[in-house]
Amino acid sequence: MKPTFRKLEVQDIGDLQQLVADNVEGIEPGLTVIDSRVLLGQAAIDLIGIDAKGSLVLMVLGDAAEEEMLLRVMDAYSWCVEYLDTIRRLYPMAHVSSSQPPRILFIVGRRPTDAFVRRIKQLSSTEIDCFKWCHLEVNGVSALYFDPVERLRRAPAVFAGRPDEGRERG
Repeated sequence: MKPTFRKLEVQDIGDLQQLVADNVEGIEPGLTVIDSRVLLGQAAIDLIGIDAKGSLVLMVLGDAAEEEMLLRVMDAYSWCVEYLDTIRRLYPMAHVSSSQPPRILFIVGRRPTDAFVRRIKQLSSTEIDCFKWCHLEVNGVSALYFDPVERLRRAPAVFAGRPDEGRERG
């Protein structure tokens, strides 16, 4: 029997949040959603997760990658970095520190513009992933597919002290 495919529409952000939360392992193994529709400072974040390494992940969702998404997630990210103790109290299961700030995940329905990708590349202080989502019906079963668009990883932190600092002396 030949498989049948049909693209499904997602009508509102609440439906998309639920679809992503139900299928988050399709983004990366070990990623779990722990909260939704959260106000961090003045910015609303659609989903908050924890990855396999225990890092906090701020997820913003939409049909298209827009400036508003970028501003919203950067405001929330800045708030998290400024109020680390509050984030640790809210999400004690996450490993959050100045050397391990939250990751950012954009999940959009249409491929981001080159201008949007250029802007997120300028945010070198954090790890950012961008995925395009597609909601399909495959042989009568609903499926959400994630296609990686951009992956930006920070360079590992470099110890800025003297070369012998921090070593045990014998």
